[in-house]
Amino acid sequence: MIDDAVPVAELRPSQCYLNAPKVAAVVDRIEGAVFDPGPLPVYEFDGQRYLTDGHTRAFVAYLTGCDRIAVYEDEQVAAEYDLSVYRACIQWCEREGIEGVPDLAGRVVGPATFQTEWIDRCRELADDSDSDPAGGG
Repeated sequence: MIDDAVPVAELRPSQCYLNAPKVAAVVDRIEGAVFDPGPLPVYEFDGQRYLTDGHTRAFVAYLTGCDRIAVYEDEQVAAEYDLSVYRACIQWCEREGIEGVPDLAGRVVGPATFQTEWIDRCRELADDSDSDPAGGG
């Protein structure tokens, strides 16, 4: 179900970095002055809606002046992923001062940095969660 469009600045990321080649690929697909990323998935944590995917598209939309983005509730995220990992990523974003899509400016990095600073660290979080007998995974 698609909810109303929300202000792009109010979409909260669950990701700290963006991959520069992926940003460039999305920019290359832009037709017109403002990029419409289409509806993006969100999940509610502690009363706030966080992107579960589409961070790059949301950021490019922001860069092109898009004011609002259609979102839908990601009903699969709880069934497919460990929510404790998402919560850890959200806390990581908050520690890094990333509270909205505009805060991803300056966080677009090359593939090697993206791999080490985002992908590998997320895998470590997931691995730690899987081995946590307190119910992390």
